[in-house]
Amino acid sequence: MLMALLMAGGLMAQNQQGAPPQGGNRQDFQQRRQQMMDQLKKDLNLTKDQITKFDAIYKEFDDKMMAQRQQMDPGADREAMRAKMQEMNKERNDKVEKILTPEQVKKWKEYLAKQEAQRQQRGAGGPGGPPTGGQR
Repeated sequence: MLMALLMAGGLMAQNQQGAPPQGGNRQDFQQRRQQMMDQLKKDLNLTKDQITKFDAIYKEFDDKMMAQRQQMDPGADREAMRAKMQEMNKERNDKVEKILTPEQVKKWKEYLAKQEAQRQQRGAGGPGGPPTGGQR
């Protein structure tokens, strides 16, 4: 019996080491980000020059945000971090808008509004959000 417990514990440890961290891993994030970027470039009908600038802007801000997250202490104020990220997103969006035509800016703002609505929905009971409905 002791041997079976030791073997089971070893198998569980191996399984946990091979599993991605909660919330997915960086490679999954990058793949999802690339798919989103490809679709957005198509939807906005970006020129080659705009694509180059768009990619550079997103890379710059992705790198800044990753560095910010890595510097965050585990017990840090999450609201302050959120505010910093929102500020960085606004700065990135302002830079993106400068490379777009007025028609592209309109589509860009529609995209951002859609993203915000989805974020709000997740925060109000979507995955990871507080439960909704029912009485307590």
